[in-house]
Amino acid sequence: MPVYNGERFLEEALDSILGQSFEDFELVISDNASTDRTEEICRHYASKDDRIRYSRNRLNYGMAHNFNTVFRLSSGQYFKWAASDDVCGSEYLARAVEILDRDPSVVLTWPKTRGIDDSGDLVDLPSEISDLNGPLSVYSPDPAVRFRRLVRNWWWADGPFHGLIRADVLANTRLHARHTGGDQLLLAELSLLGRFYEIPEELFFVRMHPGKTSHSAKTLRQRAALAEGRPVDRGIFRWWIWVRGYPQRAWTYLRIVSLAPIDRRKKLLCYGEAIRTVFAWSRLRAGQLLSGRSPWGSSS
Repeated sequence: MPVYNGERFLEEALDSILGQSFEDFELVISDNASTDRTEEICRHYASKDDRIRYSRNRLNYGMAHNFNTVFRLSSGQYFKWAASDDVCGSEYLARAVEILDRDPSVVLTWPKTRGIDDSGDLVDLPSEISDLNGPLSVYSPDPAVRFRRLVRNWWWADGPFHGLIRADVLANTRLHARHTGGDQLLLAELSLLGRFYEIPEELFFVRMHPGKTSHSAKTLRQRAALAEGRPVDRGIFRWWIWVRGYPQRAWTYLRIVSLAPIDRRKKLLCYGEAIRTVFAWSRLRAGQLLSGRSPWGSSS
């Protein structure tokens, strides 16, 4: 669990993890120098449950760094990122472990996802979430099909990104890039390494609230600052570099395809898909990019 100033929903998130029916896990918490009661809450929970390992960064090193830190501190066969404001159903880990134990072709699994508001009441999620599901998408045995589905539906990542992942597979990726779309890039890379599977039960509840990172950071500068852990210069050239926008995304896609353990024909299909997608983004979003407005809207 990477966390920064998460006191508002932290206890509920921790309770949902510690209350899992599958109990054989460690919970690594990396606190990105929070200034609220996050440290107090985490230390209190750690004193009561020896499965918790709490680590506090001296400075706020940025969201991407903190996500990667918790993985590097972990030691399990499987790994899951946990947000400090989301809630996991009690059977989440049990069902996810069952899937990964049973099917070695699956590298990532997550349950059907619902939205909840500040009070925990169910709310509607963007309809795009369904675009990642089904036997002909991320569950396909064809890596080119999985890759195409993810790069064409890059605006929704919460459910899969917070799923259970094979740690040895994740260790062979670039992890979460210091980039505003690092989660989507990582999912695309994982899609070339194995199948994804959505558990049909509703066991993951994404908190939709005004303070959520994806809602509070509405511009590219704000998102870049979150990823980097420091303000982004307002100069056009330096802003472009800090944001690590389309050029880096395009290069990253090409690089992960080149390193993927798939045959040449599949690689050519993925190269074409990556180039097509980047050109489509460039045409559709150039005005938003130059104006500093987020091309992802408020739900990315």
